[in-house]
Amino acid sequence: MTATFRCLLSRQTVTFIHQVDIDSMKGHPDYERVEEEEIIAIVEEPVKKALGRPKKTETTSEEV
Repeated sequence: MTATFRCLLSRQTVTFIHQVDIDSMKGHPDYERVEEEEIIAIVEEPVKKALGRPKKTETTSEEV
């Protein structure tokens, strides 16, 4: 779990990953916790191309 805190004076942010650091920053008067929004990325699937050579079409005429 990570938590990000913002300094009220300089507006810089600090991110902590250890729970003991997060707990100690919760009571700090000069920092506020920043709620991180979940970013949902929309991923479009690329158009699938057929692999290999295209199929041959019958273009030859029959000779007699």
